[in-house]
Amino acid sequence: MKRALTIDTSTSKTTVGVVENGVVIWTDSVEGATSHGGALGALIERAQGLDVVDHVIVGMGPGPFTGLRVGIIFAQGFAKARNLPCIGVVSLDAIAQSVELHSENVISIDARRKERYWARYEATGERISEIAVSKIDEVPSGISDQHPTPLGLAKAANNPRSIRQTPIYLRKPDAALAPLSGVTLRELRFFDLGEILGIERELFPDPWSLAQFKEELSFSPRSRYYVVAEDRSGAVPRILGYAGIAFTGHGEPVDIHTLGVTKEHQGRGLGQRLLDHLIDKAKELHGSSILLEVRDGNEPARALYAKNGFTEISRRVGYYARFGDALVMEKPLEYSGGDR
Repeated sequence: MKRALTIDTSTSKTTVGVVENGVVIWTDSVEGATSHGGALGALIERAQGLDVVDHVIVGMGPGPFTGLRVGIIFAQGFAKARNLPCIGVVSLDAIAQSVELHSENVISIDARRKERYWARYEATGERISEIAVSKIDEVPSGISDQHPTPLGLAKAANNPRSIRQTPIYLRKPDAALAPLSGVTLRELRFFDLGEILGIERELFPDPWSLAQFKEELSFSPRSRYYVVAEDRSGAVPRILGYAGIAFTGHGEPVDIHTLGVTKEHQGRGLGQRLLDHLIDKAKELHGSSILLEVRDGNEPARALYAKNGFTEISRRVGYYARFGDALVMEKPLEYSGGDR
């Protein structure tokens, strides 16, 4: 027997359920974005079948901090007191398993402050994008303000990609992070690759290998240019980001091959600084335009490029073997002086 207590407080609704082998034995919910704590206690008191529960499933968000914390702390405490496993899942993924989908859909929920949490899903309910938070008018239309059901939570718990150990808050701090000081840009060297590989694995589901980086650098400086953002404020310099381009000649397009910033230092202007540097370098090389490929589901990267004048010009279907399509984006370049 597999009987789960399911809890979700990621939306305005507090939902509790008991699911056994894919069948909902009991469920109830209470509406109210500010009443998760009291509602959860009342729901648990009248829940049926808790005596033989053998695991707990809880929605990990995205969602507002306070609401999520109530559900997650309760679920973890319940599980620990009974020595049961506690499985955290992406709440949006649980919604995708809770509603009927007929084609590719965007699922979104209220994030308050005139923003929404959202992600893209296939008809099967499989998520095909990063989870994002955006202003209301920037969110694609789709299925909105649904709630995870107990069965949806249970189905999400069977998908390894939906399982999360930490809450998904997403919201940027109200106080903007100050730009980093003591960070300089310099060309990437072979001895940097140890650090670079660690960042690469942290950031990308299909990271480059050491051999791929070495191959790229073997063309430098003839047709490659790679740069790192290095923090020199501490006793030991640290690489916080890196980026690189490939170029073929005067008046030809310049390709961005990679751009990444450590998760710890995202949101502090480093991605923009690296991108600005690559664009300036492409102009210096008299490139006609600057091109890049970005995974269709990488919404934060797509937003950065769009903000900087890149537009989608084509799609490479199945370009990433395990992670879907690549979008090709281009920005025309202008430079002063010289002939093309």
